[in-house]
Amino acid sequence: MEQSKILFIYPGYRSTFIAKDIKILQQYFGVDEYSFNAQNKKRLPYELLKQMLFLLLHIQRYQIFMIKFAGYWSFFPALIARLSNKKTVIITGGTDCVSFPTFGYGNFQNKCLAAFTTFSFRRAHHIVALHESMIFQDYNYDPDFGKTQGIKAFIPDLKTPFSIISNGYNPQYWKQIEEKIPNTFITVAGGIDTEKRRILKGIDLILEVAPHFPSCKFIVVGANVADLPEVPKNVELIGFQYTEQLISHYSRAVFYLQLSVSEGFPNALCEAMLCNCVPIVSEVASMPFIAANTGFILKNRNTTKLKSIIEQALKADLLALGKLARNRIAENFSEEKRGNEMKKLINGLMD
Repeated sequence: MEQSKILFIYPGYRSTFIAKDIKILQQYFGVDEYSFNAQNKKRLPYELLKQMLFLLLHIQRYQIFMIKFAGYWSFFPALIARLSNKKTVIITGGTDCVSFPTFGYGNFQNKCLAAFTTFSFRRAHHIVALHESMIFQDYNYDPDFGKTQGIKAFIPDLKTPFSIISNGYNPQYWKQIEEKIPNTFITVAGGIDTEKRRILKGIDLILEVAPHFPSCKFIVVGANVADLPEVPKNVELIGFQYTEQLISHYSRAVFYLQLSVSEGFPNALCEAMLCNCVPIVSEVASMPFIAANTGFILKNRNTTKLKSIIEQALKADLLALGKLARNRIAENFSEEKRGNEMKKLINGLMD
């Protein structure tokens, strides 16, 4: 029997996690790719027309459109699939499930993008969410940013069926390869040259709490000195790093900080935990679920509470927690598990 032919559609460049999903699917199905240039908004009408024509000309080649995130690029695939007896699956990422107008962040804070996103979710045959919080969550981390998030917070009558399929990781690749440096904290956050972005990624809390722990070192990967010209003496900014470099940084760090206001299913957190980093995360979206009993949860966006958690963390059995953190990801969030669940879903849609 001929393999099901999938068109995998994604915005922008072929990032590592997009490439990983494509590779997983290619084990079981024929997969072609379509990259939608969503960076230049002035080109949006042209990109939409270009995509529509491509889909109409090549529609017979595909049985299913698999779309990474809802947005402008998911509109025509969802529409054309409904008109041509094809199937559409949207894989959520996080941004397409939230609205934070204060930061200009999230699909649902922009009326035009929200309309395209809502249409796509309604017309899709299936939604793959990385965690239940992407469908709906009570949001208590900071009441200034709303009380509910998730797709159904903004489309309460949504009828599209959904599945929860977590990200997958390779524990043989992500593993500790160097000795830990005591009292070292690390986080990954790019594009933090504005205050809003620093708050969104929780970097403001790190900068506020760092002076209280002069014997500790706080490393921000993905940040340039030009972004933050003045930081506490014990905060080190390191620019973009390739995965091999990240493994070394994670390996040397004892703690991984992810204090974001909004996240989906953060890859950096899971990768760091595989390198035996003890997680300290905000009570946002999937992060408490990922960290579970292996680390520490900041329930409210508050520097005093973060200071207390770090004091507690520094006294913990860090070797044991680091091992727990690695096992948590390796045993529950493998690439093989994600692949099997995606295969089962797609085969079910094709029956």
